Amino acid sequence: MALSVRGLGDDLSNPLCRVFAPMIGLPAWRVHHGFGSFLTLEFGQPHLKIYEPIVASAKACDRVRQQLARRRITPTGEWHLWIYCCHWRMLSDGAEIAWSEASDDTIGRAASDLDGRLLTGLEVDPPRGTSVFHFEGGRSLRTWPYDGGLEEQWMLHMKSGDIFEYRGDGFYSLGPGDRSMDEAVWHPLRPDAPG
Repeated sequence: MALSVRGLGDDLSNPLCRVFAPMIGLPAWRVHHGFGSFLTLEFGQPHLKIYEPIVASAKACDRVRQQLARRRITPTGEWHLWIYCCHWRMLSDGAEIAWSEASDDTIGRAASDLDGRLLTGLEVDPPRGTSVFHFEGGRSLRTWPYDGGLEEQWMLHMKSGDIFEYRGDGFYSLGPGDRSMDEAVWHPLRPDAPG
């Protein structure tokens, strides 16, 4: 059975609804194709994230040392969605415009097309480990797990500092962003699961 988030009227006792309901109706901005097939999307009011210079380890190459020695300033939203370890497909009215294995140019064009579009809903199907982010104009972003299924498909970094993670086996984790991976507690994401 799929879970759906379409707006503030949905079941806020469900963690997925509670986390995503405030984002429904907000535009995605700074939609960006990162390393490999990673995608990032920002939502909500922008603010600057400032990374102070740090000293790299002696083993680091010159390029890494130079980058870490500089202050970096990055605009980010109240919510930062990172499509991470999964397959994904971007659709326009049901027709594929890009997928996770497409060329960088194709992914870049699709990311640009999604930029500025309102998030209208989210559906997840925990037994299948899939999710669909719906956007205005008939656009959608579908995710499904790699073969193993235990990797985090996507992560939502929230303004509170917490992170909501969704795994390919349909489980989720919600907790502080500064916790270690070993400290994450995973729960089944299903309609009858307690929040």
